[in-house]
Amino acid sequence: MITSCYHYRQTQMRPSRTDTSRIIRAGALLLGLSGCVSLPPESLPIAHNPSGDLTRTFEDLGPGSGSYASPRFLVKAYGAGRAKGLAAAAEEDYERLMAHTGLFSFKPGGLYPIFVYKDADEFHRKTSAPAWSGGIAVGNAIYTYEGPTLMRTLAHEIAHLIFHDYMGGPGRLRWFNEGLAVYEELQVAYPKDKREIEDWLSSSHQAPMSFADLVSYSPGGDLTRQWYGQSASLVRYLVEVGGRTGVERFLQASKGGAGLDLALAQGFPTLFDGLASLEKRWLWIKN
Repeated sequence: MITSCYHYRQTQMRPSRTDTSRIIRAGALLLGLSGCVSLPPESLPIAHNPSGDLTRTFEDLGPGSGSYASPRFLVKAYGAGRAKGLAAAAEEDYERLMAHTGLFSFKPGGLYPIFVYKDADEFHRKTSAPAWSGGIAVGNAIYTYEGPTLMRTLAHEIAHLIFHDYMGGPGRLRWFNEGLAVYEELQVAYPKDKREIEDWLSSSHQAPMSFADLVSYSPGGDLTRQWYGQSASLVRYLVEVGGRTGVERFLQASKGGAGLDLALAQGFPTLFDGLASLEKRWLWIKN
């Protein structure tokens, strides 16, 4: 699975305590990923998750880089102190995600590698990522670079990593996956960017997609921006109104094979009995 991340701005989206065995596994993976991949043709200038095959690894960071292993992440950046600080930020993103989804029982199988290049030039040169890309998730690793959108990229891509790891791969509940990533990105955005994202989510009520269309839509067409904003607004509603226990039950039911209506009813039994009633309640809100 290869993901290119672009972050929304104004009228567009711009795309554990560790035991010895886990350090060994993560270290082996770090070595295995040090070295370009071909991005799948369906890649778009948005943070969607196309599936693609890893054809070859990315080139590693240069001299002066350092690594730091935190409970759930192995970060490589320029300077050991910087790697440690970014690992702490990633851990905060993880804990926030758990608080929103209730997935406290989820245990990663190993450390998630994060590679942070010094700037956009090095990132694009060594990964061959599109010019619009702010980061790429390959398998269970994140490649990104230093810059004003770094914290947003990490929050967004960590949400994708955990969702895929928990659900067992990409392609399931795509609207929830992408909406959750945008919602997590909102939590760490700078105030000005946060206002723009809030306006974006609110605007999804002006001419909303039907929920039947929303849950089956594949981003890439004219409704892509609307789909992202509305998906994020819907996830926000489920998290902030339905609560993390409900979100956890919903995801557990979905992972177990329940259809969308049944999973919603099992996750939020006092709020709605399926997609139609969720749509009705969501239309009452403004963001």
